[in-house]
Amino acid sequence: SYFQTAIKIQPNFANAHYNLGNAFNKLNEFKKAIGCYEKAVKINPNYAAAYNNLGNVFRELGEPKKAISCYEKVTQIQPDSGTAYSNIGVAFKELREFQKAIDCYEKAVKIKPNYVVAYNNLGSAFQELNEFKKAIGCYQKAIQVDPNYVNAYNNLGIILGELDHVNEAKKCFEKSLSLDPNREKTYENYGDLLLKLNQHSKALEYLRKGTG
Repeated sequence: SYFQTAIKIQPNFANAHYNLGNAFNKLNEFKKAIGCYEKAVKINPNYAAAYNNLGNVFRELGEPKKAISCYEKVTQIQPDSGTAYSNIGVAFKELREFQKAIDCYEKAVKIKPNYVVAYNNLGSAFQELNEFKKAIGCYQKAIQVDPNYVNAYNNLGIILGELDHVNEAKKCFEKSLSLDPNREKTYENYGDLLLKLNQHSKALEYLRKGTG
């Protein structure tokens, strides 16, 4: 490839190792990608993007602790990287360390006040701790920032359904499906809500759509 040729010509070209890592990553050749990113950061210890992508690969491989180490390197290089703090939060959530995840997401939205993904993830972490009011506030903030953000409507629908705010939950699922009519998870969640309401035939229709 072009990047392999560039590395042969100039072995200490960190950017070529990084781009080759990205290519391997897209092909799901994660071990090769790791090797490339590690070479890139060895050549350039301040290569934040390489550390970030290395962290993403470790998460993909189910190694969130290694991912956190990589993302923390990013925050040392770029202290104002809201994305890095959000990524650390995702990794802590995978470790079921929800309070640590919350702390990271809150740093992320403090740095990037319109960071819709971080607000949604923050809501999800609060939901895991049964802090439903805070979770609802986060999902609503995500929707305020981006009125077309499907995940937030779906998650808000789930939590409102659990709290028996049925009509509001229905509206959220319907809005989610209007934005993404092919989202199977939303059909499943809406079907579950309709089962609770003893609307069995309609529930079955949605659950079938949810399972493809």
